[in-house]
Amino acid sequence: MKKVLFTLIALVISASAFAQLIANKTDKKVTFGLDLFSDLQLAPSDNWDPRSFNQGVSFALTYNFPLGESSKHTVSIGLGLSSHNYYSYTRILNPYTNGDFEYQSYRDVENFKRYKVNPTYGEVPLELRFRIKDAVKIGVGVKVGLMLATKTKYVGPDGEDYALTNESGATVHEKQCYISNVERMAYSATLRIGWRWVSAFAAYQISPVFEVGHNAPTFHPLSVGLTFAPF
Repeated sequence: MKKVLFTLIALVISASAFAQLIANKTDKKVTFGLDLFSDLQLAPSDNWDPRSFNQGVSFALTYNFPLGESSKHTVSIGLGLSSHNYYSYTRILNPYTNGDFEYQSYRDVENFKRYKVNPTYGEVPLELRFRIKDAVKIGVGVKVGLMLATKTKYVGPDGEDYALTNESGATVHEKQCYISNVERMAYSATLRIGWRWVSAFAAYQISPVFEVGHNAPTFHPLSVGLTFAPF
């Protein structure tokens, strides 16, 4: 845990220093933002049993166009990348199927560790950014994402029999890539409210993670966290 914390702190400091250098050389027309967040899996379907904390990360590089004569308020557009981890006590047993998904519940299985679906998106963020007395910053916008990759990771008992009987058994680590029935596009509304280079961040994904049908899980993620950016 300490190594993860130190790594995140170093990443934030390095990204902020790099972004400040870019901002200085471009007269603050370019912004680098790093988001650290957790996803709330809202309104999950009955076949999906989500975990409460689902850590994720995203970053974006944007160009800021002044609104009118004031340089305090801007329209910003750019490119970014986001990685989400949707943890669940429910495992998809046939992620490559052309038909309906089948599931296994691990809620009460003692030696179950974790199961997650991990999509990665390339994104185009668009924001209206406002400054109040130079220090307070508000950003309202949208972003459109294109799914670049998606995978699942399972850590738990080897085989369905152990899950059903709750017997101890060998623990396996299993990854599966480019699973079926995931939406290629993601559409989200975003909001940031901050002080100087730190902001509270929220993004609601309007589109579902999985395609409708095929007995796929249904939920809409709400990302809540912090943004580190010297804009």
